Amino acid sequence: MIERPSARLILLDPQDRLFLFNVHDPQVFDPANPFFDPFWVMIGGMVDPGEDYAQAAVREAGEETKLPVIGTPRWVWKRERVMSWRGKQVLHRERFFLARTDRSEIDMSGLDEKERSWTLGHRWWTADEIAASAERFEPFDLGTRLALLLAKGPPSEPLALS
Repeated sequence: MIERPSARLILLDPQDRLFLFNVHDPQVFDPANPFFDPFWVMIGGMVDPGEDYAQAAVREAGEETKLPVIGTPRWVWKRERVMSWRGKQVLHRERFFLARTDRSEIDMSGLDEKERSWTLGHRWWTADEIAASAERFEPFDLGTRLALLLAKGPPSEPLALS
């Protein structure tokens, strides 16, 4: 099985809103919980050789949005799961990092052709908006997790997501 180390960025603006992309690629799904409609996901992607997870998360923010990451990202969540990735079984080893930016204007000109093909839109969300929305988010309980993170701060050790 192919292994894919991935970094995700819980990127908050000065108003504590989370930046998310709305994506749709029916060839990428979790076989344990298949879902083929568009959903909202954080900035992120594969960790390149020689790069650590936090570096990858910051790089992805620059590539995907041109947003600067202020300070050092904090590792707060982790997850491992098998995904069907365009017909291949891939073990995703994900780390999620909490970070801040000082602005909310984005520039998506750095998205590559594949990323542009599955990206339907983007927006900044509050935890309450996510929790109240009928739309799909990754992880599923993102609104609750984000509200807890904002209220209590980062955990002392990364929490495992199911």
